[in-house]
Amino acid sequence: MHRNVWSVLAAGTFILLCGMPVRAQTLSVTPLAGAYIPTGNFQELLDNAGELWEVERSTELAVGLNVQLGSLRGSLAYITGAEMTREGVTGTENLGDGSLLAGALDLVVRPIPRILGFQAYVLGGIGFKRESYSYDRDGFQDPFPSDERKGTAHFGVGADFMLGRIGVVAEVTDFLSRSETGNWDQHDAFAMVGLRIGLF
Repeated sequence: MHRNVWSVLAAGTFILLCGMPVRAQTLSVTPLAGAYIPTGNFQELLDNAGELWEVERSTELAVGLNVQLGSLRGSLAYITGAEMTREGVTGTENLGDGSLLAGALDLVVRPIPRILGFQAYVLGGIGFKRESYSYDRDGFQDPFPSDERKGTAHFGVGADFMLGRIGVVAEVTDFLSRSETGNWDQHDAFAMVGLRIGLF
């Protein structure tokens, strides 16, 4: 059922974007770096293991790229070095690592005018995330998935300070997806800063 709902949301977003008025658009690219905020609910990994496991994800660096044309924006965010651990068992502190790739198509809204180069914005849209894991110890490939893909909702807030076609950007965004319980309570958030470059 939730796949049908997701298809309707995706189609509605596409129609909305196609129906936007055509006018002169500006194109910009923004490379970003920052931190992945581990607010995700990984209960499904615990359930698949069939035992009481403690799964930890941690990373020190996230990188990303935004490409924006007018109010339409595409985003990618990537982290690596997420650790898989089982706590309380001698010799199994580090079972392996993993990565997360997330992307989104968003509509960016700037509710207030730019003042002295500064302007805030909000964004929302649809996206995806792909989690990949590798394991250092034998036997863990079976209970834990090595690759997982999900559709997500995506939203966030940010601000930029522009001097001509060059500016600094800071934003916090969240990829919200369903957990194994079917609830929209799994979060993957990013706090990023970057350099926005206007191409035309």
